[in-house]
Amino acid sequence: MDYTVHISSRCRKLTPFYVMEFLEKAREMEAEGEHIVHMEIGEPDFPTPVPVKDAAFEALSHDLTYYTHSLGIPELRNRIADHYKQTEGVSISPKRVVITNGTSGAFLLLFSVLLEKGSTLALSDPGYPCYKNIAALFDAEVRSINVSAETRFEVTEQELCQGTTGPELFIISNPANPTGMVYREETVASIEQSLAKRGSTFVVDEIYRGIVYEKTAHSAIAISDRIIVVDGFSKVFAMTGWRLGWMVVPEELIRPIQTVAQNVFIAPATLSQYAALKAFDSIREIEDMRKTYEERRNFLLPELIRLGFRIPIVPEGAFYIYASIEKWGIDSRDFVDRALREAKVALTPGYDFGTFQAPSYVRFSYATSIDKIKLGCDRLARWLKTL
Repeated sequence: MDYTVHISSRCRKLTPFYVMEFLEKAREMEAEGEHIVHMEIGEPDFPTPVPVKDAAFEALSHDLTYYTHSLGIPELRNRIADHYKQTEGVSISPKRVVITNGTSGAFLLLFSVLLEKGSTLALSDPGYPCYKNIAALFDAEVRSINVSAETRFEVTEQELCQGTTGPELFIISNPANPTGMVYREETVASIEQSLAKRGSTFVVDEIYRGIVYEKTAHSAIAISDRIIVVDGFSKVFAMTGWRLGWMVVPEELIRPIQTVAQNVFIAPATLSQYAALKAFDSIREIEDMRKTYEERRNFLLPELIRLGFRIPIVPEGAFYIYASIEKWGIDSRDFVDRALREAKVALTPGYDFGTFQAPSYVRFSYATSIDKIKLGCDRLARWLKTL
C-alpha cells in the first residue's frame, strides 16, 4: 500500500528542521568512527543540577509515578507564581500557570486554542522554526516579518501593525533564537499596546531569559498581564530531556487549554514536575552555567570575526551567534554540509530560521566546552583556506 497518498496536506506544509537533520548526519558519521565538533544543537552540555536530580529520586522512592492534574501539580504552579513575585515583583494567580510537556507542548496547546484555518500567525524572519510548523498543523497562515541588523533584528511596531487589522497571534522569542538579541522593554510595550488595540494576542517565548549577559532581561509578564508568557526548564536549568515547560495565560483561556491538554497529553510528566520543584533553588548552579556561556561567547565571537565571518550584532543572550558567510559566496545549506563532511564541524544553516537572508547566514551554538569550540575554530580555519 502506498501510504504517501494518505499524508495530510498539513504535514506536507512542514519544512525540515535542519538542526536535527545535520545533528543526525553528524551522529551517523560518529557511528562510523569520525570525530565531530557539535556547534549546531541548542542543548546545554551541563548536567541537570543535583538538587533537581535528588528530588526526582525522592519522588520515585515515594512512588510518585501516577497521572497528575492535567494543568500540573499545585505545588509547582505555586512555585512558579512565587518565582515571578520574587524576580519581577508581579503577583499572579497560580491558576494562570499551566505546566506543559516542554515549551513545544505549550505552543501546541496555545495554537490549538487560538488558531484555525484562515487565522494568521505573525513571526520574525529569522526566527525559531517550530512556531510556523506547529501553526501549519492547524491550517493557519504564517506572515513572516523580515528583520535585519538595522533594527537589531527586532520586529518593530510599525512593521507588525500596518493598517487597521493585525494578526490573530504574534510571537517572539526573547532572548531571540537564532540571533541572541534581547528585545528592549519599550519595544515589547509598544507592540503589546498596538496589538491590544487590534484584538490580537501577543506571546513571548522566554525560554532563554535566564541566560543574558551584561544586562537584565525582565519578563514580559511585568509589562502587561495581557501578554502570554511561555517558559520552561530545558535551557536555563539544563533539563532538556525532562520535557517540562510552563505558560502564564489569561483566566479565560485556562479551561479551553485544559480541555485540549486532557485529550492530547493527559498530564505533564509526573517525575519531572516533582524534580522541577527544586529547580529554582539551584541558583548557584544556574549562575555558574550563565557565566560559562558568557565566557564561551566572549571567546567565540572574536574568533569567528578573525576567520572572516561577519557578526551583525553582539548576542546579548541565549547561546547562539548568527554569522554571515557572504564572504565565501556559498549557499548556507551547502556551506554547512561541506563544513560537516570536510571540516568535521556541525553547524546550522540560515534556512532553519526563515528565508530572508537565509542563504548567507549560519548559526553557531556555543552550548559546548571551550576546548571543543577551540577545536572547531581550528578545523574551520584550515577548511576555509580551501574555499
